Amino acid sequence: MKSPIILIIKMGSTYRKLKSQIGDFDLWIRQSVNNQNIRWKIKSVAQIEPRKIASFQGIILTGAHATLTQHYQYLDGMKRVIENIIEHKIPTLGICFGHQVINKILVGEVITNPLGPEISVSKIQLTIDGITDPIFKGLSGGKVKVYSSHVDVVSKIGDGVISLAWNEQTQFQATRYGNFIYTLQFHPEYNKQIMEFYIKQNWSLLKFEHFRNPLFIPQPDEILKASKEVVKSKRILENFIQFVFHLIK
Repeated sequence: MKSPIILIIKMGSTYRKLKSQIGDFDLWIRQSVNNQNIRWKIKSVAQIEPRKIASFQGIILTGAHATLTQHYQYLDGMKRVIENIIEHKIPTLGICFGHQVINKILVGEVITNPLGPEISVSKIQLTIDGITDPIFKGLSGGKVKVYSSHVDVVSKIGDGVISLAWNEQTQFQATRYGNFIYTLQFHPEYNKQIMEFYIKQNWSLLKFEHFRNPLFIPQPDEILKASKEVVKSKRILENFIQFVFHLIK
């Protein structure tokens, strides 16, 4: 079996201090995948050449500390990337900000969540489509614990986009377009150390949001105390990689 080339598009970077300690989004993704028979290519969103997208067998868009509620300078370029992905039916996974970018391009909407940020270990509920979708293979029961770290959410999905998961705070936790583009609002590449860093880094925000909306946002010390090692959600990355291998057989 030949080795697929999977492109990780770095839509942004994590906090500088955390990056110096344990690396960045792209490294966390690669470390979450056990399969060694992969050739990884890492490029920042500013370096992407849309006309070369067809040379990759899989594509992953990372998270970023950016927002689509204001002008985003790379949106037009990413539109051309997604057009090429759709034309060539390249397996693609968007994570957090990547999820938002893909859905925005597919004529969805992205807003700042009026219920407040979701920076915690969260529980998502799979839809009927999600339960039967191979991206969630091995995650039985319909409910999955995940690491979340976002302020903005996808509030509307475009035609042809299917909802795969939701929770009380975020309507579209996962989506699929066709049978080859998947998006996740959460972070399957995180671990407990990363999650706790994000909670502490956003302590003041979480405290403010708790008093604004205590129904959905607990006190930050409660969020930190509830943090735990979540391993099952990494299975989603493994399932995506298996999907890529299946298509190149």
